[in-house]
Amino acid sequence: MDYLKVRCFHCKGEFELYNRNMNYDDKPPRCPHCLKKMDKTQWERLINAYYTFAEVNKNFRKYHEDRGEPLFQVELRSYFVKPEKIMIED
Repeated sequence: MDYLKVRCFHCKGEFELYNRNMNYDDKPPRCPHCLKKMDKTQWERLINAYYTFAEVNKNFRKYHEDRGEPLFQVELRSYFVKPEKIMIED
C-alpha cells in the first residue's frame, strides 16, 4: 500500500493521503487540523509525482518477479531546514 504523509508547517500537524484520494478531479486537500488548503498547481504536481514514484516501485517488484532482477524499494523523505540553520563547512 502506498500513501503520502503530509506535514503542515502552519500548525505542525501531519496527515496521510492515500491513492484513492489522488485524483485530478478532487479538490486540493486541506490540513484536517487547521484547514489550510494546498495550492491547486502544487496538488496536481504532487499527483504526478506520486503516481510516477508508485510506478517505479511497482516495476521494481514486477521485474523481480518476472525476470529475477534484484528487488529494490525506494522511499522519499524530505525534511525542511530553515536556511539560517544550514551550516556549510569549508
